[in-house]
Amino acid sequence: MTLRLLRAAVRRRDLLHGLLLAAAAELSAATLLGVSGWFLTACALVTVRADTTWSWLYPSGAVRALALSRTGLRYAERLVSHRVLLDATVALRARLVRAAAALPPRQLRALRDGALLSRLTDDVTTVGALPADVLAPLASTAVTAAVVTGLLWHADARLGAAELLVFLLAAATAVATHRRAQDAVRRSAREQTVVRIELLGARDALPELICLDAVEPARARIAAALERAHRADQDTRRVLRTGQSALRLLGALGQCLVLALALDLAATVQSVSAAIGEVLLTAAGHELVEQLPRILPAYGRARAAARRLAPLDAVPAPPADGTAAAFEAEPGTTTLVTGPNGSGKSTLLGRLAGRATPGELTLVEAEDWLADATVAENLRLAAPDADPERLAEVLALVALDDIPPDFPVGPNGGRLSQGQRRRLALARAVLRDPPVLLLDEPTAGLDRVTARRVLDAVRSALPATAFVIALPDRDHDLLPFPVDGRIELTARVTMERV
Repeated sequence: MTLRLLRAAVRRRDLLHGLLLAAAAELSAATLLGVSGWFLTACALVTVRADTTWSWLYPSGAVRALALSRTGLRYAERLVSHRVLLDATVALRARLVRAAAALPPRQLRALRDGALLSRLTDDVTTVGALPADVLAPLASTAVTAAVVTGLLWHADARLGAAELLVFLLAAATAVATHRRAQDAVRRSAREQTVVRIELLGARDALPELICLDAVEPARARIAAALERAHRADQDTRRVLRTGQSALRLLGALGQCLVLALALDLAATVQSVSAAIGEVLLTAAGHELVEQLPRILPAYGRARAAARRLAPLDAVPAPPADGTAAAFEAEPGTTTLVTGPNGSGKSTLLGRLAGRATPGELTLVEAEDWLADATVAENLRLAAPDADPERLAEVLALVALDDIPPDFPVGPNGGRLSQGQRRRLALARAVLRDPPVLLLDEPTAGLDRVTARRVLDAVRSALPATAFVIALPDRDHDLLPFPVDGRIELTARVTMERV
């Protein structure tokens, strides 16, 4: 999922250029360390031996060239990585915003608590940073490790085999450390969830706890959960410290092993300066391997962000039964959906809403969303240019003319009764004048006289609109106008059958 999002947002050529530049920069840095170590050791040995035939010009030039190439390559890699990040962020946000605009109303409302904004900002940035934070360091580490192992193998097969074994052990240690740390993090999250649940439950049930003399046991449970969460956090830090120490120990072991083998070879086939260069080359490779504990968590965060973005990136598939993907209804008709609670009336309306193009219909849910604003501001979400006279007219239509337009409704309409919230959502739907209007139990919270009057007024105000109204069995006779079609659901109807 993570790589699929990246492929859709980043040009492969730019991504490949960034990876190649990162690998080349780290390879230059490792080679620079090895060559400079060899050069300094060789200079010291020549000075001791007073060997005036040895020329220092070529190795010093190589050191200088490698230093310049390292700096230039790293600068170029940063430029390419930042461009990839910006391009990926822009492309992903544009793509996901378009996808969010096409979501069914019910699914879009589920993201109204700030989740959509968080996914389009933080999660997109996390996924877009994957090339710079994960792919480039992994590529440079893998390439450098392969080249170091290859060079040592070329010098002597024992050197290459020893270094390859140490590299594999270091990689396995980094992966194991990451998994253990993730387990500890998940354990800490579970315990913190327990703490929140216990605290909220104790707060809501405080009078009962006092009456039952159960405050101390509740406090003990909360303290125990806090202690378990604290221990899980400590385990996470301990696992990370242990893993980092193990990686450094393996790096030192690899360098000592290479040094011992290289000095043994120095007595026969190579110089001491070459042995020192090989050890420093090994050190550069292990320095990159120590980045793995930082790279793997970044990859985990990117994967988690990609999973959260997946619902926005999904393209709706056609129904499996071959029915049309769009919902159509004859203008001016009324379809009644009846059935007991739990029979699937709300599910049916939600599916009908998902099969319509945005703008073709309006769904008024049983608990529709209201902004923490005034009555007028909630109505103007549907008709921004509506004048005060039009707002007063539509409020009278749904029997809300006793509430002033400047009345603040509170968070999600909390200052209104259930019936008032339903009618305000219904008034907002009337202002949209939709071709199709889906009403999920619009009479809940209303007396029968008010319910019949409001439904009759809304039907008269929208004569060309196709109505689909879901009502419980006991309220099917509340409609004061003829019904053109009827869908009866039973408690046995499942979501798949609907």
